[in-house]
Amino acid sequence: MVAEVMKMSQGDKKHSTLNSNWKRFMKKRWSVPALYLACAAIVVSTVFVLQSPSNNEVATVTEQYSVDQNKAVNDPTGEVTEVNQSTEKMAMPVVDPSAITIHRSFYDQDASAEEQQDALVVVNQNYFPNLGIDIVQDGKSFEVTAAMSGEVKVVQEDPYLGNSVEIEHADGLVTKYQSLKDISVQVGDNVKQGQPIAAAGTSEQNPEAATHLHFEVYKDGVAVNPESLTE
Repeated sequence: MVAEVMKMSQGDKKHSTLNSNWKRFMKKRWSVPALYLACAAIVVSTVFVLQSPSNNEVATVTEQYSVDQNKAVNDPTGEVTEVNQSTEKMAMPVVDPSAITIHRSFYDQDASAEEQQDALVVVNQNYFPNLGIDIVQDGKSFEVTAAMSGEVKVVQEDPYLGNSVEIEHADGLVTKYQSLKDISVQVGDNVKQGQPIAAAGTSEQNPEAATHLHFEVYKDGVAVNPESLTE
């Protein structure tokens, strides 16, 4: 009996001690914030564990993303479409390049003395470097086409230089077509590469070439050899 009373007494002392320690803890200013943070950490950890996807779910999402990416580059027939299309390359402004002849070439500073002499234009006994190329086709008129896609900026009638068309392209390129007749485009027209814009005619500046096309190309305002861009 005495032993039981002693055990109960010791239990009461322990309980009283715990209550006393808890009361002292709660009286401290930082006790409530500390309890709040501890509870919040437990809640967040529980939510994170419950909502975290399994490895299988991650694999499924990754696989689905890959499929969607493949669909973006495949057409409905299953054939792969080229994502980065190549830049349009300049072409000779004629329907059949194999049928034409270069009557006078571009004046190249690095060419031989003979080639430079052949590339000079004589006007009233004055010599000027040819800033383009003169194209002929068996002395006959031929269809002149746009060398590249672009916007028509100039359409001009000039009997001396020959009627002319100027087209502006991407990357600072401009093409000029002179000695024309039967022009079929207007300022502001957007033309596609190979689209007919006129026919070869004549000019008073270069009667020696007879029916021909004078073709010039400019890159950022500087004349360049058209043959170097169309090869």
